[in-house]
Amino acid sequence: MEGEKKVDVDDGDIFKYKFGKWVLSVDECAFMSLRDIEKNKSMRQYLIESVDSWVNKKEVFFTDEFISEMCDFIKSENEDLYYLLMKKCALKGISVGEGIFEALNLLNCGTINEQQCRQAGDDFSDE
Repeated sequence: MEGEKKVDVDDGDIFKYKFGKWVLSVDECAFMSLRDIEKNKSMRQYLIESVDSWVNKKEVFFTDEFISEMCDFIKSENEDLYYLLMKKCALKGISVGEGIFEALNLLNCGTINEQQCRQAGDDFSDE
């Protein structure tokens, strides 16, 4: 149509926009860091390098067995709740351990100070 301005947006710009929007929805601090990174490399390149670095990082997953034990306990007590937990974690894109951690309400940043955290930790010591 005459007078209609066509916006030329390439596939890379759309990817960069969606990637940035997703990162912002997850973590504002990471988004701010991402803005600095994009000055030196493409978002696609950064994504591939980051995932490659993360998957190849050697880590000890000592909590896997305990998380499995917690899941078995939840399932034995309330199977419907167990499946809801699995579904919600999958929909949120988090691990089951993170979901249980959120359920325990330990991720509320700023709700307890460092001293209160140390005192709470003392409650779990064997001494």
